[in-house]
Amino acid sequence: MAPQNGILTPSFNTPVCRSLFGPVDREQLRVEFQESMRKTLKEATCKWSFDFVNESPLQGGDFQWEGVPGNKVPALYRPCMVRAGRQGAQCVKERGSKRKQTNITDFYPSKRRRVQSVRKLDQ
Repeated sequence: MAPQNGILTPSFNTPVCRSLFGPVDREQLRVEFQESMRKTLKEATCKWSFDFVNESPLQGGDFQWEGVPGNKVPALYRPCMVRAGRQGAQCVKERGSKRKQTNITDFYPSKRRRVQSVRKLDQ
């Protein structure tokens, strides 16, 4: 915007600046992210006495971990549906279980808009 008689007016000669905080240093961002993930993982490991990297419980914690068979776990926690068959339990991925995104129109009935127009008479 260029000042003109004390009033700001848009200047169409200058490009729009979309970088509010300057260029992003990708390497620094990656290092900070890795450090944050390492710290979070360490805190979670201490809190739950569970090794999340190797997916195994740690000894001497506040919790006693025990294995649960896949068919005893609620479907919410399964990556797929477990079905018992002749060969034992089988993991069968469900098809069509992905929910579609809802629209605002899903919550109220749609109404057809009627436009009344004046008909022109042929003379």
